[in-house]
Amino acid sequence: MAQIAVIGLGNFGYYLARELYSKGHEVLAIDVRKEPIQRIRQEVTEAVVADGTNVETLRALGLQDLDVTVVAIGTNMLASILTTFNLRQIEAKLIYAKALSEEHAQILRYVGAHHVVFPEKDMALTVARRIHNPNMIDYLPLHEDYAIFELPSPASFVGKTLQQLDLINKYALQVIAVRKLDSKTGKEVFIFIPRGQYLIEKGDILIILGSQKGMEKLYEKH
Repeated sequence: MAQIAVIGLGNFGYYLARELYSKGHEVLAIDVRKEPIQRIRQEVTEAVVADGTNVETLRALGLQDLDVTVVAIGTNMLASILTTFNLRQIEAKLIYAKALSEEHAQILRYVGAHHVVFPEKDMALTVARRIHNPNMIDYLPLHEDYAIFELPSPASFVGKTLQQLDLINKYALQVIAVRKLDSKTGKEVFIFIPRGQYLIEKGDILIILGSQKGMEKLYEKH
């Protein structure tokens, strides 16, 4: 598993650090405030009160040796930029940085962030898509209009094979996996790259690669 530092323990940083630790990663949580460090101390590998805007502090903590560092500093844009710059100065391996705006993102990239994330923007887009299309339970942006969707099988699909449905020719949609419950164990299983003879059952979740337009056409018909 990876060794990861999360700098800044606002809501985003706090939940990110906890989730990464729960996945088995070694997580070092860092914040200039004592309160969030006390809050998360039992939920990560190590939690330290430290200032990311001090380059020697980052070096002393050994962040240059970790696999990933996430700059999750919230509203203090200057601290976010300085911390990201300092991480590049000590040659941190992989830097993710949280941006508050497009301008902030440009600066973060300029001073050395390898990846810039917009948690609030990404979540807003996800919620908007789910409200717009309530049958869509998940959406992963890929390129322009194309994405991976998770779709509960419509009643009209049940009892038919993928070949009979012919989604690829009708809607330019490709079923790349099926998520379902195993009738014997009751556990969730995945069937990857199902063949045309696969028979759709009630409760199947189809994982589909295609365009938003293609999905909308499918919803209109079913």
